[in-house]
Order: sequence, then structure tokens, then C-alpha cells
Amino acid sequence: MESTKLNPGWRLGTIFLVGISLSIGWGIRGNFGHEYGAEFAGGLAAIAVALLSGREDWRNRVPWFALFGALGWGFGASQSYMQVLAYTESGHAASQWYGYMAVFFIGFMWAGLGGAGTAFAAVAPKERIIAIFKPFLFIMGASLVLNLIEDPVAHWLQTGVQFDGTWSRHKNPLYWFDAYYLPAFFALLGSGVYDLYERRGVRDRFLLPAFAAAGAFSGWITQLLLAGAGLDKMVASALTYPQGDPSYINATTGKPAFDPSNFLNNWPQWFGDYPQHIGWVVGLILGITAYFYFFGKFRNGASLFVYMGGGWLLSFLALPVLGGILFADYGGIRMTPPRSDDWSGILGVFIGTSIWMWRNKLKPVAVASLISGIIGGLGFAGIQWLKHLMLSFGSPRILAYKGILPGSEEYNLITSTWSRWQGQNWHSFLEQSYGFVNGVAIAVALAFIASTVKLHADYTDTAEPAKGRWTRAFSVLLILMGLTYFNVVKNVEVWGGELNKSIWTRTITHPNGTTEVIPALWDLPYIGRLPGIDFLSMTPTGWFTFTWGLLALACILIVVRHYRTPLPIIPKTSLAKGQLIFLILLWIMVIANFERALTGWGPSRLLTEWVIFVNAIISTLLILLLPRDPDSVIIMEEKNYRPIYKRLWIKAIAALVISSVLFVVTNRMIYHYPEAGKLNNGQQSHTRFGPDASWRTKPNLKNAEEHR
Repeated sequence: MESTKLNPGWRLGTIFLVGISLSIGWGIRGNFGHEYGAEFAGGLAAIAVALLSGREDWRNRVPWFALFGALGWGFGASQSYMQVLAYTESGHAASQWYGYMAVFFIGFMWAGLGGAGTAFAAVAPKERIIAIFKPFLFIMGASLVLNLIEDPVAHWLQTGVQFDGTWSRHKNPLYWFDAYYLPAFFALLGSGVYDLYERRGVRDRFLLPAFAAAGAFSGWITQLLLAGAGLDKMVASALTYPQGDPSYINATTGKPAFDPSNFLNNWPQWFGDYPQHIGWVVGLILGITAYFYFFGKFRNGASLFVYMGGGWLLSFLALPVLGGILFADYGGIRMTPPRSDDWSGILGVFIGTSIWMWRNKLKPVAVASLISGIIGGLGFAGIQWLKHLMLSFGSPRILAYKGILPGSEEYNLITSTWSRWQGQNWHSFLEQSYGFVNGVAIAVALAFIASTVKLHADYTDTAEPAKGRWTRAFSVLLILMGLTYFNVVKNVEVWGGELNKSIWTRTITHPNGTTEVIPALWDLPYIGRLPGIDFLSMTPTGWFTFTWGLLALACILIVVRHYRTPLPIIPKTSLAKGQLIFLILLWIMVIANFERALTGWGPSRLLTEWVIFVNAIISTLLILLLPRDPDSVIIMEEKNYRPIYKRLWIKAIAALVISSVLFVVTNRMIYHYPEAGKLNNGQQSHTRFGPDASWRTKPNLKNAEEHR
């Protein structure tokens, strides 16, 4: 093999392009939000790192890089982080230090799982990647079922109670620490159904009903015995703690601020509504779990989803649910009370994924995950620190702390001079800068394993073998048509809220006299406008979905036709195919993001949409100019990753401790906060500790109108 002085993955151009790719995605993720937004960022960066790696085997895997890179980054998006950012700015020393450590933790988990997904596509043998698509389809099916039944089941359990997925979601009987425990549970359910399907014909499959029935009966009997002995309330009390402080006193009235009976607790809402059913339901779940523990095989990588889903639930139960009982006087083991505790589940996913990779001879994936996590953790905490440092110039808070009070001539002069600087979209700066660091994390992690993992010999540049070819097409279509749809469809709601509401919405009156604003119905052109035809209509979202479905169908037909007889428009080389996928994905989302913001456009959007657009132009230029074909990589295969892994954990802990201390000390030196007792709590959004901690002063209450 021809040698070069620097492997392609370590070139500055590679690191910059992967960084800016994820930065673009992260800026767009900030607008679209949640898992699908993060998946776009992760998928785009994964494509870039594969194309720039210089490894033809990785370029051949671009569809898999895009899919698994996207999935890896999607997990961390369920973590709540705005409150921990507020902790770092609170002025309360303990809360600030905790805040920087928590921000590091969230960044570590996010980038760690993103690195694991991307590295899995790079390291795993082709046969293992192809095989894992089978159970993955069952997981997708289970997720679809959950989306279809969750709201109907919740409304059936608690009819008459108005709740939704945003402001009143705490009234949902399935609510539990505002966490995504149901997707984790249904991932296990999908894995179980796949295992039964894979083992069809085996007699022990028919033992499942017996285990389920035995578990349900045992749980029912146990609950009856506890109730008969008068121990049920004692057990319930020992396993329950309130999500709030019953002793917190309202400073104005001198009385308890909240009714203790109005607090949520550490168990699902329906436990309180249907306590008589807890025993048999828990027993049923344990019985099914016991069956799969003894008889389940979970072949073709299905065990990975078991480790991930099981890790999510076990960590969630161990930390905020049960572990929090021991720390109830401090708000429990909760990162951002009263916000979501998905962080604990994501920790379980990270641990489960790492163990599975280690046990399944994919140690480089675990190492890459740890490298990416360390850089991502430092990046998130570091960019937040940098943002707050830059905001110190002309900061009204610093002026107030120094005794320069609002209304004074000096205060007005300084604040007016720096008003435009202070009024910039600093959160977008945080999002895009942190996204760039995340991209650097992926580039560095993959550059390391690119030079330590041997080339896959099971690829060809000119002819793809028929076996597993469908997984490539499926991956590309899922990313280009599926992922983009779930992001872009959110634009319809934005347009409906900011454009001509008389066209986009309609008001209906219910039988009880109340009114409700719902999406308008738009008729099918021509036929739908005929006299007497009033059923050929759809909502704006319906029309968008229908049209997107037609586009997806066209893409499927094109791929099917291409596999039969290659089409000239589809390139022949892996590099060219990957570049095409990158550009299509990039510009669909960049244009959609611009459309989303256009209805409320103003100068503040320049820091977001304009920067994203310029970065997209740069990325387009670089993705076409930087990859070299052919390229060469020096590979020195690593035989023992254990010492590397241990050293990385030591570095991770050191990075957490040193960076958090450095950030909080320098922050406090710059801002000169007064003593904790003299802080103006009206100016502080959140604190984690102290007598006025957020979990004490702002708990979620059963009868509250909005979720905090």
C-alpha cells in the first residue's frame, strides 16, 4: 500500500468539513428540535467522515454510515438541557458547578452514542450489518404501533381529562418523570416479537403464555396478600416520594406553598388511578421477562436492542425512580427537576451499548464512542462557558452586581452601547458552535479507528452483490425521504400559525358550546369542487404528507428500476454516490429550514439561517473538492484495545472534574456574583440546590395547567 505522511482522516480539511457538517445540522436541529433534528446532523456528518476517510470500504458503506450515524445521534436529543444551562448562569456556586458537570455529562452521552452509531457502520462486518436490519424492522414496527395506540390508550385510561404532548402532558396517565420509557419498553417488545418469529417452529415458544399467566397471577396474589396483611400502604409509602418539597414555605403567606396531595410522585400516573391493577401488570411484565431470559436467543443483532432497551429501563428504575427515594430531601436523583429524566435512560443505553460492543468483538466501536464522548462533553460545557464569557461585555447583570444600578447614567450608557451585542441570538451561537465541536469529535474518533482497524475485504466499487443490497436502498430512502419528512412536516404547523389563519385554520363549535381552532380542510382541485362533493379534502398536513408520499414512491420506483437496469443519472463509484446523497440531504434540510424561518424573518435570523446557508455553500464546495480518488491509508491494526479504553476513562473523569472547576471559577471571577443569600432570585431562572432550588419553587403539580 502506498504510504502517506498523514492519513486522510487527520487532515485539517477533513476535520473542518465534518465539523461544519454537524454544525449545520445542529443549527437546523435547534429549529426543528428533538430526535429527528439531531438525526439529520448525525447522518450528514457520518456521510462526510466516510467520504473523507480515504477508505474505499467505508465509502462503499455510506448508506449505512448515514443511517446508523443518524440513529446514534438521535438518542441524546431526548435529554433535557436548557435547565442545566441556566444552572451555570445562576450565580449560586453549588448549582453552577453542578450545572457545568451536568452539561458535560449530557454532551458526553450525546456524542458518545453518536460516535457509537457512526463507528458501528465503520467496524462491523458486512454480514452483521445486513443481519441487524431484520430485528431493526421489528423495532420500527413496534414504534409505529406505539405511536398509533399511545394517545387512545391514555385517553381511555383517563377519560375527561384534557392533556396533550406539550403543556399539559403531566396529566397523561402514562406520564412518568416526563421520560421516554414507553419507546424503550416497545423496543424490547419488538425484539421479543422478532425473537419469536426467528424461533418459529421451536416448541418452547408456547411456554410464553404460561410464563405470562404465572407472572400475572403471582403479582395479583402478592398484592392481595400485602393488602390482607395491611402492608400494602406501608410498601407503597416506602417506595414513593413526592416530586416537590411539602415543607417549602411561601414567603408572602408564611404557609406551605403547595398542597402535598397535589404533588406528582416517582411512579406512573395510572398507579394512583388504578392501584388495584399494579400487582398483576407488574407480574405480567416480570413473567414475560423471565421467559425471554431463559429461552430468548435474540439472533442477528437483536440482542443489541435488548441491551439498549433493557439498559434504558434498568438505569431509569435504579436512579430517579428508586434511587431518588434516598435523596428525596434534595429533589431525588434527578438532573433537571422538574424536567425530563431521560438522561438516566440514555446513560443506560450508553452502558448497554458499550457492553454489547465489547462482548461482540466490536471493541473499536466502544473506544470510538468514548473518544467522541469526551470531546463532546468538553465541547458542550466549554461552548456554554465561552458564550457566557462573551456575554459579559456590557452585561446588565455584572453592572448590577457591581452596584451600577438600572436607571443610573452610567448604567444606561454602558447598556445602550452594548445592547446590539447583548441582543444577538446567542443560543444559536451555542447550538452551531457546539455542533461544530461534535463534528470534530466524530472526525477524531473515526480517524483513530480508520488507522487501527483493517480494511473490509467484502466490498467492490463497481458491482454490488445482490445479498443485502436492499439494506443500502432502505437506508438511503429512510434518510432522504423518511428522516427529512419527519423534520420538514413540522413547517406546516409554523406556516399555519404565522400566515393567513383564515385559510390555514377553521373554528368549530362543540355540542357543549365550547369552540376549538383546528386545521382547515382544503379541497381536491376540480373534482373536489364539484357540487355535492364535500369529502375529497384534507388538512394542510394531510396534503403535505400525501405529496411527500408520492415523492417517496417515485424514489422507490427509481431505485427498483436502477437495480434491474442501471440508470445513467446514478453514479457508478461509491464516492460519487456518497457525494450525491450528502448534497441531496444537505440542501433539502437547508432550504426547508429557510422556509420555516421566512414567515418571521428579521435581522436576528442572520446568525442562524444566513450562517447555516453560507456554511452549506462551503460544505458543498468542500465535499466535492476534498475527497481524493484514489486515496491511501496507513493502517497499524490494534490488537488490544483494553489499555486504551481504561486510559480514556481516566481522561474522561479528569476532563469532567478539571473543566467544571475551571469553568465555574473563571465564570465567578468575571461576574462577581454576590453571596448566595443576597442573590436576586427573581433574576435567576433555575438553581439545583439551596432553599429556593427550582424543584422546590417550581414543581409540576397534578392540577397545574402547564408543564414546567
